[in-house]
Amino acid sequence: MATVRKMRWRCVGAMTLAAAACAGPQRAPRDALEAARASRALADLADEFWQASLRHHPVWATSIGERSRDDALDDPGAEERARHESTLRNLHERARLLEQGRAEDLAERERVTLDLLRFELETDLEVRGDCASETWVVDQLAGPQATLPELPTFHSVTSARRGEALLARYAQIDAYFAAQIENLRAGLATGRVAPRVNIERVIRQLDDMRATPPEQSAFVAGVFAGEAPAAAALGPGFRARLEAVVAGDVYAGLTAYRDFLKGEVLPRARDRVGVDAIPGGAKCYRARIRRETGLARSPEEVHALGLSEVARLEAEMQRVVAASGGGTLRDALTRLAAAPGLEDAEALLAHNRGLVARALAALPRAFGRLPKTVIELRPLEAFREKDAPAGYYYSAPRDGSRPAYYVVNTYAPRSRLTYKLPALAYHEAVPGHHVQIALANENTALPAFQRELGQTAFIEGWALYAESLADELGLYRDADEKLGQLSYAMWRAVRLVVDTGLHAKQWSRQQAIDYLVERTGHDRGEAENEVDRYIIWPGQALAYALGALEFNALRSDAQARLGARFDLRRFHDVVLEQGAIPLPTLRRRISRWIEAGGPAP
Repeated sequence: MATVRKMRWRCVGAMTLAAAACAGPQRAPRDALEAARASRALADLADEFWQASLRHHPVWATSIGERSRDDALDDPGAEERARHESTLRNLHERARLLEQGRAEDLAERERVTLDLLRFELETDLEVRGDCASETWVVDQLAGPQATLPELPTFHSVTSARRGEALLARYAQIDAYFAAQIENLRAGLATGRVAPRVNIERVIRQLDDMRATPPEQSAFVAGVFAGEAPAAAALGPGFRARLEAVVAGDVYAGLTAYRDFLKGEVLPRARDRVGVDAIPGGAKCYRARIRRETGLARSPEEVHALGLSEVARLEAEMQRVVAASGGGTLRDALTRLAAAPGLEDAEALLAHNRGLVARALAALPRAFGRLPKTVIELRPLEAFREKDAPAGYYYSAPRDGSRPAYYVVNTYAPRSRLTYKLPALAYHEAVPGHHVQIALANENTALPAFQRELGQTAFIEGWALYAESLADELGLYRDADEKLGQLSYAMWRAVRLVVDTGLHAKQWSRQQAIDYLVERTGHDRGEAENEVDRYIIWPGQALAYALGALEFNALRSDAQARLGARFDLRRFHDVVLEQGAIPLPTLRRRISRWIEAGGPAP
């Protein structure tokens, strides 16, 4: 990594008088004072937003290592929502006034922070107002029946104090579900309800969970998984108390939620799956597109772009097939889909460990800055593996209590298409999510919210870009694995077509599944899981391809304008330097970097 840095790139953007002075060497004393005031105002806003986020999402706070409210659950009730929205509106107005009145006094890196802060506040408030998701979403992937059993993964019980905090959390689960039920009941009164397929999936999950004895559930077994704490460290009778609260408050909440969904929601479930089927759904979808992508694109524009990308990638895939022996693309995908998968769950995990190790060894060729955070692999929890995608990334908490995880879905390992596993690993782990997210989390020069939060199209766009970067690094060993990478790129292009088809063009679920299978060669069960995810998360699936297209465009622009001065490692370092910022902000930032000659950040 180059070590010589120009003054303008040495300014860290910390909210201090020294950082403000770095913003321009010709400032008059009064200007420096105004810059310091603007920096202080921005620092206060950033910290207040961060603290408000931690208060409103205490479980998420625990997951990232902020443990001041380890005994609290999120409160989904109307009163807490109104209080939090009032806080967000106040912060948004103050950020707007800062942008209007003092933006010129901020250093460039502080302008980036302000851009991200305004984006987070503006789009959050917009989606809350236009979608009212709490009144209708029944989510098989991120609903409470899927996330609450994960508590022991993040809330590690290593002491009596942490054990008592977990017991306090479990004791609130019954009330949590009661508030969730109240929200959904309010939605039914206004004509808002989830699609039938998502409700049925959640009911099945709840039935499976309730059929498991409490002492064998993830709520109990997860506490003692791995390096189990010594019984003496948790105090006398801890396990018995834990099992009692799970059998009581936890299972009572699960049962009440299941009975409500089965008895009141399912009979009124909608068969049209698109969000445009609910009151105000078209406006909600546009708000979701902006929130997830940072772009003011219409569904029609995105759909047309998706069709164009599908055609382009199909031609590229056919070229790979032709170069590796000929035949049709359909024949090649059929052959690969019929190939036997790995023998068992452990073989699947071992294969993925090898992929990640290979990618880690290649990183210095493409990055000047490398993450220090360790990444490990682990299998997805059994209670949700049937409904989940093939893999996830979980970032490491700030307190270093555990590593980052690449979580692999080991359900039915023989059905996993081996030729696609490399692209998935390079997306979810290295050089994808782990590199981008770990570098942001490790950058203590950034405000706390900027290290942890950010724009979905940046996060997912980077990970999709990383799949093709892996090809440049020689990580795909043969034509089949290259075809796997292209099929994943095709999958993200298909999402542009399918997501907009579902939510703006009245596509049926079956129509979406058939299109996805036909264009990607996905296993039909995996395709069903994917489409049901798009149904309940409108707009999120658009972030991948739209973000990757932007990264590719920025890189092409930098290479064309810098010529021989272009350095891939410097480009990646400056792209990732300030976290997951809005794409328009990134474009402005890269343009200025190119004008400066492409220096090391």
